[in-house]
Amino acid sequence: MAQRNNLERALGGNPVNPDQGTPVAATQDSSTAFSFVTPTDIVDLPSKGRFYGEGHPLHQCETVEIRHMTAKEEDILTSESFLKKGIAVDRLLQAVIVDKNIKLKDLLIGDKNAIIMATRVTGFGPHYETKIRCPSCAEQTDHSFNLDELDLSSGEELPANVTLLPNGNFEIDLKVGKSSFKVEVQLLTGADESAWTAKKAKQKKLKLPEAPITSQLKMIIVGVNDITDGSLVKQFIESLPVTSSRAIRTAYDEVMPNVDLTQDFECVECGHEGRIDVPLNVDFFWPDT
Repeated sequence: MAQRNNLERALGGNPVNPDQGTPVAATQDSSTAFSFVTPTDIVDLPSKGRFYGEGHPLHQCETVEIRHMTAKEEDILTSESFLKKGIAVDRLLQAVIVDKNIKLKDLLIGDKNAIIMATRVTGFGPHYETKIRCPSCAEQTDHSFNLDELDLSSGEELPANVTLLPNGNFEIDLKVGKSSFKVEVQLLTGADESAWTAKKAKQKKLKLPEAPITSQLKMIIVGVNDITDGSLVKQFIESLPVTSSRAIRTAYDEVMPNVDLTQDFECVECGHEGRIDVPLNVDFFWPDT
């Protein structure tokens, strides 16, 4: 009977007192009037938790649980303070991760990218409408990406010249002319990404020349032939031939667990067909709806 009375309250009717046979005024608990469970999704991690230490909450975890976006998360995305500081997306991601022991700054960039894609899908759906420029004719056209069709790369199949080290870093066998080098590289985290972004912003503010290639290499290379001195590693990087620089970056992209942010594209203007990166433009989390 209690269940029936509860149902009647939910439907707005007045329940009947079984002893008296007379209507009893319906009451509603204001604290639970609009209570419901926010849906959650399970996100597959490209890393499968392989590169987190034993004390990390994602150690050997292949997935992470996130909440669907709500009006509170929309507030984060429209906060002028967060937008001005460039931290709106990071605050959003930290808010939707269910396990609060997981800190965004400690996530590998590939795992963070997977959470970004999943959060966007829960908030605005899988179809991402944006403008892109054709790499062939340079015409700008409207294009729709399906974020549900993005593939994950775990990086488990290593190139022949790459070895996984016990500390979780990778060693790349590199030929430079007649010389051979063993280049140790590390997977970058959210904290590294933030530092890199801050450095680029500072360079822009001070009108300093940008150096995206060497800056990236300086962040991922932690040693060369067991030499870890920063000044010597920097000297090695800045003297690398272009072919060697590209070889390191290509090997790094292959071993890095990540989301494959490319999809098929056909230009409506010139007919060019190929793969193109999903652009993370301003309309990614702020679609014109």
